Amino acid sequence: MDKKTIILLLVVFIDLIGFGLVIPILPLLIQSVGGGTVLVGAIISIFSLFQFLFSPILGRLSDKYGRKPILIISSFLNSMSYFLIFFSQQIWIILLARILAGIGSANISVAQAYIADSSSAHERTKKLGLIGAAFGLGFIVGPLLGGIVASKFSIQAAFLIPAALSFINTILIFLILPESNLSLQKHIKIELFNLRVTREVLKPKNMAFLLLLFLFVNLALSLIIGVFSLLGQSKFGWNEAQNGYFFGLIGVGSFVTQGFLIRLILKKINEIEMIKIGLIIFCISIILMGLSSWQWLTIITGLITPFAVSLLMVNTQSLISLESKPEEQGIVMGVTQSLGALGRVFGPLLGGTIALYSLSLPFLISGIVTIFIFLFGYKSLKFMSDARNAIDTSK
Repeated sequence: MDKKTIILLLVVFIDLIGFGLVIPILPLLIQSVGGGTVLVGAIISIFSLFQFLFSPILGRLSDKYGRKPILIISSFLNSMSYFLIFFSQQIWIILLARILAGIGSANISVAQAYIADSSSAHERTKKLGLIGAAFGLGFIVGPLLGGIVASKFSIQAAFLIPAALSFINTILIFLILPESNLSLQKHIKIELFNLRVTREVLKPKNMAFLLLLFLFVNLALSLIIGVFSLLGQSKFGWNEAQNGYFFGLIGVGSFVTQGFLIRLILKKINEIEMIKIGLIIFCISIILMGLSSWQWLTIITGLITPFAVSLLMVNTQSLISLESKPEEQGIVMGVTQSLGALGRVFGPLLGGTIALYSLSLPFLISGIVTIFIFLFGYKSLKFMSDARNAIDTSK
């Protein structure tokens, strides 16, 4: 593995420690200061809304000014967002902090564009898998740290960890990470939201399907992301630490899948077949997770679900990257992450509202959405699979 990839993986890993730490404890923090499930969903959604708005902007800025300066600024914003919650737990402060974190976390598109800059086409799926593995590893460490610190000290004390790590991350990027974008496009205009650019990216048939697939998979996943800690607390009496352990288990499944299993599976089947398998497994596991009254079954689904999600996320993003022109990687990955964030805007809002009736209901709805994704997307997946097989045969 080359030096640039190692450094970028470290950057992503530190970012994801903070992200993973927040997920299991933020709903409990909001509830502790008087918020209900709808407010939990709204605050989680506001993060995704600003990630949606700024993903293409950061991608475009990185095409114009370079990947490195955008990664520096975004990591610093992440650090400031965690410090805000550490110092004050008022609802409006939490809301402001999650807005800043949404803008900072829009840098995922920049990290992916960095990988695209510095890897050949046949290496891209593997390297994006490694980025996913760094996500998974951060998602193991983050929830474990957050759960333990929150239970031993306080929920707000846990936010000091990602605040400090993100600040260190900012310094590391500045001092160590080299610039990867060697063809800066200074003529590019930066706009808050450009429908024309999005339409251009969506024009190719394959690209439109892949981007919409990414949108709906994120919607299905985010339906349950804000309510699981509340479900674990209600159904099994799990505290902050136990919720952290469970999310850490999800991180283990994601890390193993993206770090090792995807590369092994890729030798046997292509990315499109992995997407099909991922949709089927995700549908079954997410319904079981919501309806199960047994802890052992919930724990098993905590390992299976991230396997399915990893197959979907990595392979969809890899195909999107392969369908893009080299000079457009930043904006295409920006639109990709923006659409994913759009799914994560509406998912928690819907999930939080549905959870008023039953905490298990968002999981059932998520499974139903996934069934529809599979049924309506089957023809497009078959078309893409046939096209790729024809290309492979002609080589």
